Amino acid sequence: MFSSFTSRLHSEVETIKTVLDTHDRLRSLLFSPEFDPIVSEQVREEGGVLVPQDQVRESLRQARVTGPSKPAWHIYDHCAAFTRLYAIYEQFVEGLVSDYLRMLPELYQQYQDLPEKVATQHRVGTGQILLKLGKDGPYKALEERDIIKNLAHGLSGNPDYTLLRDAFLIDPQNYRAEVLSKLFTYLGIENCWAWIEKHPLVTDFMQRERDANETPKTLLRDFVENRNLASHTIVGETLATEEIKSIADFVVVLSEALAQLVMKQVVQRKKLLGEIAVAGQVMHKYSGNVVGARMSAGALAVGDELVVVQKHACYKAAVISIQIQQGPLERLETQDGQEIGIKLSVTAADGAQLMKFPATQPALPLETVPEPLSPDDFPEAADAQSGPDADNS
Repeated sequence: MFSSFTSRLHSEVETIKTVLDTHDRLRSLLFSPEFDPIVSEQVREEGGVLVPQDQVRESLRQARVTGPSKPAWHIYDHCAAFTRLYAIYEQFVEGLVSDYLRMLPELYQQYQDLPEKVATQHRVGTGQILLKLGKDGPYKALEERDIIKNLAHGLSGNPDYTLLRDAFLIDPQNYRAEVLSKLFTYLGIENCWAWIEKHPLVTDFMQRERDANETPKTLLRDFVENRNLASHTIVGETLATEEIKSIADFVVVLSEALAQLVMKQVVQRKKLLGEIAVAGQVMHKYSGNVVGARMSAGALAVGDELVVVQKHACYKAAVISIQIQQGPLERLETQDGQEIGIKLSVTAADGAQLMKFPATQPALPLETVPEPLSPDDFPEAADAQSGPDADNS
């Protein structure tokens, strides 16, 4: 009666097994000593004989004969890519949330000082978890006495309280735009999705890589849908490899935008606490990551790490070089209102604030991934196309 289902299952399982066998065969071939350039050179120097090319061709021919069909192999790669890519994305989101929750007791020394939405969600989420505790289920590793003890610890005013991570990750839905927005609202961070849609990395990616009719929200929705189909259905149609790679790149810029959103929350709070200060403000952006900045009183040196805070971005940037009218400097005691030229490791927009931790403060724990750079020499101050005008410094 159900033979068609079992036959389909048997066929799909056999395809997976042949894909795995083929991957093993290709891996063995590619990582054999004959293809290791160091080993190959040693063999040649010692007068040895490498595997002849006809044997390599025969191994590849056997892989083609015994391996899966090209469409079946493509389906396997399609499903594996989307399943793994979503797992990476999910782990990132939950790791980011966990890191922020660990930092909140440092930013708000008393539980009652927490943003109202954070405290409310912590209590509501904790209550829901207590109702679902048991030997099985998602909360089987949690102990009732520990949950209650930690909550009471915070409510009683102890400064070393902790926040239960699971109380904020109670929504079982996939991390589409609406679910992300709700999650970040639990954290006291409003308008999460508006930030993402306006983040420079995201807008640049959408303009360069995607169709004009797409939006970050629809692209994330389609990504999650492809993952769900790959995980829970029989997939008959696949996306081209380049399209999957483009979606993977989108996941990277989306994740970076989320990390910068959380970083900005931390920076703003630390500014209120006096743990980070405004070092200056970008007055003009030049080519080559050079900015003209109006500085606050303080010290600035080549190699210092700044935090660039913009309306829809927040990231770290290293000071590559410093230029004033008299010439380049390694270190400068800036005066309030003094205008100087700074070359940064990452570009900064007009109006951006340049924040700096005092020397005694630890580095910001939330890391971002600025694009790699190979800094050139600081351009001449007189060149208005590549650096600030010396007369205005």
